[in-house]
Amino acid sequence: MAPNRDLSTLAKDALYVTVGLGVIGFQKAQVQRRELRGRLKGQLDDAGKRVEGRLKTIEERLEGIETLVDTVLDRVEERLPEQARAASQQARTAARATRSQVRALGSRGAA
Repeated sequence: MAPNRDLSTLAKDALYVTVGLGVIGFQKAQVQRRELRGRLKGQLDDAGKRVEGRLKTIEERLEGIETLVDTVLDRVEERLPEQARAASQQARTAARATRSQVRALGSRGAA
């Protein structure tokens, strides 16, 4: 009877060791997953800040170009007949409104 008991005890011990190793392996995988998630979040945050900075630079440059174009169009409008000047001003007003809407959509999408 002793050999059966030894075999039974050995099988139980082997089962406990297997379950224990499985639990340890699972816990280690969870720790690695958390660490990876933390690293990826940090990288994503950094990338978001870089993109935000570049978008701000682009927006500043576009504003400069818009100012330049408005200055040129003001000079052109001064030389236009009254009816053509009014049509040009309406078109520019519509263009400004459209640019504002596009910027608002872009700001909402970036947030």
